[in-house]
Amino acid sequence: MRFHDILNSAATNLWHNKARTFLTIIAVFIGSLTIAFTMGINNGVNDYLKKQVGNIGKTEQMSILPGSSSQDTNEPQKYNTKKSSQNADGMMDKNDVKKIKSVKGLKDFKALKDCDVDYVQGPNKTKYLIIAQITEGINYDLKVGHQVATSGKQAQILITKPMVKSYGFKNAQDALGKKVTLVTKSLVTKKRTKISATVVGVRNDSVVSKGFAIYSNGLGQKIVSANQKGLPQVLKDKYISVMATPINKSASSIKKIEDNLTKKGYSGMTLKEAVNELFLTFNAVTGVLIVFGAIALVAASFGVVNTLYMSVRDRTKEIGLMKALGLSKGKVFSIFSCEAILIGLLGSSLGLLLAMGLGNALNNFAAKSFLKGLDGFTLIQFNWSSSLLIIGIICLITFLAGTLPAKRAAKLDPITALRYE
Repeated sequence: MRFHDILNSAATNLWHNKARTFLTIIAVFIGSLTIAFTMGINNGVNDYLKKQVGNIGKTEQMSILPGSSSQDTNEPQKYNTKKSSQNADGMMDKNDVKKIKSVKGLKDFKALKDCDVDYVQGPNKTKYLIIAQITEGINYDLKVGHQVATSGKQAQILITKPMVKSYGFKNAQDALGKKVTLVTKSLVTKKRTKISATVVGVRNDSVVSKGFAIYSNGLGQKIVSANQKGLPQVLKDKYISVMATPINKSASSIKKIEDNLTKKGYSGMTLKEAVNELFLTFNAVTGVLIVFGAIALVAASFGVVNTLYMSVRDRTKEIGLMKALGLSKGKVFSIFSCEAILIGLLGSSLGLLLAMGLGNALNNFAAKSFLKGLDGFTLIQFNWSSSLLIIGIICLITFLAGTLPAKRAAKLDPITALRYE
């Protein structure tokens, strides 16, 4: 008996009891659907995060803040001669910057000052609050335009897509080259200062750094100068964070730098690490869902065992006749193993096809509703590698589940089997 004959016999025998086989396939189908759908979501979200990280670039750039990352900020800190209560305001001074620069393995230091403004106005003159930061040399994902200047005195700003309509621009393209007015106030003199900035780009929405406008270096310095009018020099030299670039980009080297910063009373984290936390968090969530799918497959494997055991019992005389005519134990085992694999193949394929259909429908709905505006975000994605992996694993599970009844069929004595009633 050739392989083609074994496969044909298995496919034919599988449907001797259609109801029993159908219910077993449904059990496999449910597990396959759950796992395929979950992996599709995982692929879609991870793909989008990778695109965002790729668009931003400079993921190794480290943000350094005051306070150890292991420190509980809710607990009172013990007094020591190297640290005063002034550090409690969450700001750093020149001494802090000096200490950070003493940490080996870092370069390109940039101390960032607070650049808060009261409000911003566009062409429609409506006053809006704004959340923004001075450029750190990161290449943000833009819908239109170009990045802000990282040096010089040019007052440039990147705005977000929601800001376009709110500020009174017709569309993102219309905003390019137009002016917005930022109004800030000195904490000492209480005098308001109006600063005009040119819109040079509109940012795409991003889960990595969403909602922030970006100031050019020149605009940031103008805002800082206006905020600090009348302040004594000691209060002017305050920083919210220090940006630096690790010389060695390896994970072990970055970890060593972070440990050294912690020893000096600071915490550092790269954008890459922050994004990796997003990956880990989401993978943990989808991992739980995959476990539910795996539980369904385990339940389905018992159904495969039951179906094939019943098939062996129903076809005992047939098995005895085949063995009496010279069919080897290996061939009998192969027939029942093929039946188990076919159950897995049918169940996993149907589950995968339905998951793809539901995925396409959900992607269309998501693009028009809760994911509207997130360009390039396909919530559920399937690829050949993950699809074939799902089918392969499920077929392996059903094959292993079918080995016990297949062995029983192969070991049947032909004389005893022919006498079976």
